[in-house]
Parts: sequence; structure tokens; C-alpha cells
Amino acid sequence: LPFVQMVREDGTMHPDVTDFAGMFCKDADAGIIRKLALEGKLMKKVPYEHSYPFCWRCDTPLIYYARHSWFIRMTEVRDRLVANNRTVCWHPESIGEGRFGNWLENVIDWAVTRERYWGTPLPIWECAGCGHRHAIGSVEELRTMSPDCPEHIELHRPYIDQVHLDCPECGGVMTRVPEVIDCWFDAGSMPFAQWHYPFENHEVFDRLFPADFISEAVDQTRGWFYTLMAISTLLFDRSPYRNVVVLGLVQDKDGQKMSKHKGNVVDPWDVLDKQGADAVRWYFYTASAPWLPSRFSDEAVSEGQRRFMGTLWNTYAFYVMYANIDGFDPSEHRLDPATLPAIDRWILSRLHTLIAMVDDRLEAYDITAAARAITAFVDELSN
Repeated sequence: LPFVQMVREDGTMHPDVTDFAGMFCKDADAGIIRKLALEGKLMKKVPYEHSYPFCWRCDTPLIYYARHSWFIRMTEVRDRLVANNRTVCWHPESIGEGRFGNWLENVIDWAVTRERYWGTPLPIWECAGCGHRHAIGSVEELRTMSPDCPEHIELHRPYIDQVHLDCPECGGVMTRVPEVIDCWFDAGSMPFAQWHYPFENHEVFDRLFPADFISEAVDQTRGWFYTLMAISTLLFDRSPYRNVVVLGLVQDKDGQKMSKHKGNVVDPWDVLDKQGADAVRWYFYTASAPWLPSRFSDEAVSEGQRRFMGTLWNTYAFYVMYANIDGFDPSEHRLDPATLPAIDRWILSRLHTLIAMVDDRLEAYDITAAARAITAFVDELSN
């Protein structure tokens, strides 16, 4: 099919659009509908509410364009993506098998380029004469093939665009294509790119890859989770992570998504200054499983602070007060459980049960169960 674009890049209608040329496309909507009706071409006109993308900075409606793009043919490795995902322990399993697993089973080719200035330049050079293309894989290769590459080349625009190659096919001049790479490709390359692998640090990379676990919000199903898996499958045919802890989104106290324009965003520094980092951490550990949405408020943090941290501190303070009165030095005494009263043996038994349980839960990346068990133990200890 021919590529037809009736809206220009400035958002106005193309000169070929009769009666509406030059109008902003949104302003032309009503007129286009009237024209279709007058010409007997309008089947139906119904107002309905639907989601629409708006700029997150200025809240104006966005316009999507069909563009030419470079793709990575991910459909060729669909089966390997699915197989590698089955080696991962997902927390919760439903995301790995459902949302993420379904995404991989229906994977499409990755539109990997963007028409922007900032970003990693796509390292493909094209010959103006014969159309031959070549992908550069290293700075050393670039210097070998280029007659004008500086010794210390800056690999971003505009500097990289001033470097040309000698075409190996016809001897012509090759120029870099204008696109940059999707920044998610950079993110997905992190496991090896952080070590400048494969150019150095082979031992470090081999020791630390794949990662024991990664953690991000549920909205990264098609973002970081996917791009990590996609690039690792293409390069190494294995998953780049062994475990994934999925995080739910933090909502306000009424369960609404936090948004600056709604005015319901909680400034974390206000809570940290008022109640401290430990109280905030403990709230997130115990409020709900990490992958469930959490309703955040300073009142909820205060409740956890009172129930757990306050109880723990008061228990310790009670012990210190009487130990100081009696001049008690625990290092001068040997603990013999057989001589202790039943209630002391019971709390020691509960302590060791707690240690075993917390170790077991943390090995399984279940921080909520571990933290709640500690909370319950502190309550028993205080009593």
C-alpha cells in the first residue's frame, strides 16, 4: 500500500486535503464530519468517551504519526524468549505466566529507532552511491573503515555524523543514517554494557551474569523486563535474571494514582523528616505484598511505627532500665536454657523459629511474610 500522511509534522492538514489545508488537525474534525455527511459518506456520528494520550508536561493532546523505522526481528526468537522466561522465578507467578508470558508469546518485531537528536546513534552507515549498508561494532572498526575519524571520537551527535566510511562495495562515501536508538535498548543492554563487555571485564561479567534478582514496577512488563530478556536472548540465549520481584504502584490514601496536577502527591522528604527512613521502609515491607498497589499516607506509616518500632523500642528500654538498676552485665552470665522458666524457654524457642522462618522467606524473596513474622514476634516479646 502507498504511504499516505494527511497530517503534516506541525499538526496541520496536508495541502492535498481539500477545504482543510493548513488547518490544525483537531480543529478540522468538525468540518470533515460535516463534509462527509453532505456527500452522503458518513455512516454514523456518535460521541463517546475514550482514553487519549496527553503530554505529561503541558497536558496538550498528542498526535501519533506513522513513521519509517528500523526493527529488530524479535518474531524469529519468540520460542527462545518463551523458553528462557520459564527459567525465571516470578513474584508473583501470575505476572510471569500471564502478563509477561502472554506478551512474549505474542511478541512483535521491535521498532528500535527514534527520530530524535539525543540518544545513542544507530551505528549503521549507508552508501550514497550504491545503497550498501554496514553496521559498526566497535570504535576500532570505525577507525579502520573511516578516513576522517578523530583519535578521540565523541560517539554522539553531531560529532558521529561528521564521520564517514569508505564503501567496500563501490568505493563511495558512506554516511550514518539519521536515527537514534530507543533508550530502552540502552536499558536492556545494562547487564553487559556496565562492564564494557565484550571488550573487557570478561571474568566479572561471567561471575555476575545472570543477576540473582531484579525489581521494578508492574508497568515495566513491556519495558525493562522485556528489553533485558530480549537482548539477552539475542546475544546469550538465556535469561539475564533468575528472579523478578514485581512492584505495585504507590497510590494515595484513597486508592487514587498520585499525580501532580491532582495535588495528591506525597513529598517523600516530608515523611522521611517526620518519621524517618526506617518507618517508611517497614511500612512498605508489611503493608501488602510488593506487587499489590499500596495506599500510602503518613498516618499509615505512623501506625506501623507505633505497632512495631515503638513496641520494640519500649521493650528494649524496659530491659535497659532494670538492667542498669541491677548493674546487670549479660557477658558475665552463661545462658543455660534448662534453668530458665517455661516462659523464657518459650520466647527463645519462638526466636529460633522466627530466624528459620525469616531466612526461608527471604531466600524465596517473600519480604512481606518475613517482616510480618518479625512484627508478630516483637508483640509476643513485649508481652
